[in-house]
Amino acid sequence: MRDLIPFTRLLTLLFSLSVLTAPLNATEILWSQYCQHLGKMKLLVHLDTDPAAPATGGPDTVTLSLRDTAEDEWEAIQSQPIDTLTATALFKIDEWPRHETKRFRVTCDDSIWEGTFRAEPKPGSTLKLAGLSCHKDIAWPWKEAIAEVISHDPDLVFFSGDQIYENDYGSPMFQAQTAEEVPKGMKNYLDKYRKFGEAFRELMRDRPTIMITDDHDVFANDLWGRGGVRMNGDRTTGGYPTHPAWVNAAEFTQTGNLPDPVDPGPHGDGVLAYYTALEYGGVSFAILEDRKFKSAPSEVITELIAPPGFEWEDPRTTDFEIEVVLDPDYDCTQLDRPDLQLLGPEQEAFLKTWSDELTQSKGIGAVLSSSPWVHTAMYSPTSADTDSNAWPQSGRNRALKAIGVAPVVMLHGDVHLGTLGRHGVDEFDDGPITYSLPSFSSRASRKWEPLETGQNREPGAPDDTGEFHDRFGNKVTMYGAGNGLNGYGIILFDTEKREIDLQFHPMNEERRPIKVEVPGWPYRERF
Repeated sequence: MRDLIPFTRLLTLLFSLSVLTAPLNATEILWSQYCQHLGKMKLLVHLDTDPAAPATGGPDTVTLSLRDTAEDEWEAIQSQPIDTLTATALFKIDEWPRHETKRFRVTCDDSIWEGTFRAEPKPGSTLKLAGLSCHKDIAWPWKEAIAEVISHDPDLVFFSGDQIYENDYGSPMFQAQTAEEVPKGMKNYLDKYRKFGEAFRELMRDRPTIMITDDHDVFANDLWGRGGVRMNGDRTTGGYPTHPAWVNAAEFTQTGNLPDPVDPGPHGDGVLAYYTALEYGGVSFAILEDRKFKSAPSEVITELIAPPGFEWEDPRTTDFEIEVVLDPDYDCTQLDRPDLQLLGPEQEAFLKTWSDELTQSKGIGAVLSSSPWVHTAMYSPTSADTDSNAWPQSGRNRALKAIGVAPVVMLHGDVHLGTLGRHGVDEFDDGPITYSLPSFSSRASRKWEPLETGQNREPGAPDDTGEFHDRFGNKVTMYGAGNGLNGYGIILFDTEKREIDLQFHPMNEERRPIKVEVPGWPYRERF
């Protein structure tokens, strides 16, 4: 025993010395997300720095190194500053060898993060996309489900919005109202977003990522952005409830790796836009923002629309009750006006140009947005929610006509319900397929339960399929709905055959993968 005493003292001394010589406030790299478009690579690196803390004099740059194989030496190619407010470092590389695989390493202090820039699939191959939506903290960190997503080995990942919810992970929301409060607001936001990153970082490490924001990502419980203005009243008056600098910083942490925006702005009271196009693997993607420019319900609704004598079951006070029409006999087409917006004129023009070019190219593509453009996710069969992008109808129809006959499917999230159907504008089926991805972990709280039987159904098809008019009068042909199911989507783009296969992979209430058939899926769209 006496021989051990000096050894234990030595260990104690060595430990003490290591603590004394370790860098103070060492910065850790948490995860990365990247995307490559027409030979331009963007890599967004996330770090654990505190936006609300004073400068410590620590390292303020991150270094990116590349190599071709595991046997090669790392070659440092860029160093970029850490943006204090977003706790990120952004790398941009022009003239990227898009069809080659490169290994990357980013370093900061003693922290090292490595991954792979995948070779872009060549035209004529099949591009596999994983689609995910709505990530509340229920059953976090979803290890079994994410492992199954990774097992598909997707070429590309699409997160359609609500990557976070504002009060999750034991971190109550703090909304930054002034410029001085923005750093504190970002610290509060990053408390949630870092949990999302911790869960999904292995999925994002080795494959490109498309991420778009929805209402909860910007601390808004439903959002009518009205072109990026500040909210000046209750939420149904529209606008953003937080300072524009906070909105821009929060959105950048999710979208900073996307291709350059078409019209960044600023818009409204200073909010930036990120809508853009992506070409990858022979597939064209229109990445839209269908919240930022949307009109507000208070422009057409002044008081709750409910049946005569209606009273709430439980006493409550609310400043947003007008957004959902409760009267089953109310004609919701009265709520439309030609001047009301969904995408806004500039984004509509971008979508038409993109769609026309895709149609002429004889390729295939997808329109990506946060919420479906039809009211098929219901609280009740008779309610009509203006948070749905079925409203305003004129704006919705203009956007669908901008897509026209382009060879695309539409992918969305937001509504906590997987649905599959086809849009109609002037006639049934004159619009594109719409696939609303199921909620990954948020409650599957809405259902598709129409009161009437669908018209012109396929022989033997369920009564809830076929042709319907939603509560806003929009035409839709329904193929299926995953009532009560969580899950995710896998979408296969066969660029040679010009076919798109849509899959629904269900999960149970514990957010674990299950093997059950979901009527309507898989579905193949041929062009």
